[in-house]
Amino acid sequence: MDREKLIVPNQIGYLILKEDGAVLESGGELKNDERSANVIMGLLNLTESIDESFMPNSSCERITIDYEQHYYSICMSNRRIYIVKISKSQNGGAATTTTTTSSSSSNSVYNDASDSGAVLA
Repeated sequence: MDREKLIVPNQIGYLILKEDGAVLESGGELKNDERSANVIMGLLNLTESIDESFMPNSSCERITIDYEQHYYSICMSNRRIYIVKISKSQNGGAATTTTTTSSSSSNSVYNDASDSGAVLA
């Protein structure tokens, strides 16, 4: 089965990481992209350090990083980290990070219009 089409429709790249950030598989625009893997691991480590009094039960189910032409969807399952770069139609500009918590439907959103392409675009 073709892994490039296995994960989601409209994907343009993917990374599958071990818990320590080592790349297990990659493809498309993220093929052998160690830099993106390191940036995403830093983001995941940051989410684990959120103060419980600020956001109780802050274990994330999914993180989405949203850009004008594409977005990254990041989730963890079976001790693996799945990162998918997905193409979309033109809907907006600045980078947006959305964190969905497992205990409630509350979301925290980070917008940074001044640095919209510096991380993963």
